[in-house]
Amino acid sequence: MKYTPLKLVFLLAPLVFSFAVGQDIFIPEVPKLTGLFHTTPGLVQLTLSLFMLAVGVGQLIIGPLSDRFGRKSIVLLSIALYTLGSIAAVLTESIDILIFTRILQGFGACGMMVCAFAIVRDLSEGNESAQIYSYLNGAIAISPLLAPLAGGYLDVSFGWRAPFFFLGILGVAIFIAIALCLSETIKEKNKNASLEGSFKDYLRVIKNRQFFTCNFIAASAVASFFTFFSVSPYVLINTLHVSETHFGYYFAIIGIMFFIGSIVAGRLHIILGITQVALLGSALFFLSGVIMLLWTVFIGTSLWSFLVPTALAGIGGAFMMGAGAGGALEPFPDIAGTAAALLGASEFLLATLVGTVALLRPVTSNMPLAIVLTLFGGLAVLLVFPYQKMALGKKDVVLDAN
Repeated sequence: MKYTPLKLVFLLAPLVFSFAVGQDIFIPEVPKLTGLFHTTPGLVQLTLSLFMLAVGVGQLIIGPLSDRFGRKSIVLLSIALYTLGSIAAVLTESIDILIFTRILQGFGACGMMVCAFAIVRDLSEGNESAQIYSYLNGAIAISPLLAPLAGGYLDVSFGWRAPFFFLGILGVAIFIAIALCLSETIKEKNKNASLEGSFKDYLRVIKNRQFFTCNFIAASAVASFFTFFSVSPYVLINTLHVSETHFGYYFAIIGIMFFIGSIVAGRLHIILGITQVALLGSALFFLSGVIMLLWTVFIGTSLWSFLVPTALAGIGGAFMMGAGAGGALEPFPDIAGTAAALLGASEFLLATLVGTVALLRPVTSNMPLAIVLTLFGGLAVLLVFPYQKMALGKKDVVLDAN
């Protein structure tokens, strides 16, 4: 079956979107669950953290499986797990069972996401694949804009189970669409995807120079965005005294800019190519950090010193994530699932590490986020700057130094 880039984006966007909406739509529910289940905040927090852990770790398992057994069978199984977890959450009366259902959702969501990224590499290459990745990232950006709001209204109108019921319906709809509209995209399945074979494949990916560079660029953006999500309540609500009812509007600004950046990046990849878009995005990211750093040092933390640089970072980060994914998966047409899994897992690992370090001390200013943006934006520029051309072809190492 022939897929145009636009058709592929519309078909795969729900697979990528489901991870983000599965997390964001649940956030308004969290404060009330302690009382509803007569439990502790720590156990309730596990419904969020174990979901993220399942998404991160599960990719390393599901990626090689999709290389061996095919994308369609694995993605349908993943959608089924996501749907089963959602429906089970509606029926649960125990916090322990709710945590388990969230883990099921996480494994399902990670399989959907890994297979979506691998399918793009199966059907496209070079600048076209980077373009499609950018558009798929735009789908992720919609979630923080709409999902918490939708979750809040569903909760108020129908109770805390309603968002999970919605996710179950979403899962069924995605399953039907993929079953009817997606053909198997692997030309030749990887018959060596055993435990030992998968380990060798992961070593091959890790040792690849292009993967390391592009993976770091994408992971830097993800880690910085996660830091923004972690510190923004402390800066906006505690330090700048933004009301909780207005917090979501400010929070959505970076989502809007990321969405705009993803659409623009999709066009620029065809015009400029992966390397130039990665360099431009990294430079914008670094610039946003420098602006925030200097603004905070010489003027202080304010609403403008927080929002203006993060808006710029939203655009730069969108450029970095699309170019990073496209470049990282390009050398591995035969094991795209394995490469996509390692890309996603490393993004989650770096994001967790950086976000945790940023919150080791009380956050009272822009400085933690400013340092992260400056540091990772600067490192990304240093990595990609020596390469004026990324000769995307069939070679294992395709970064040509000037």
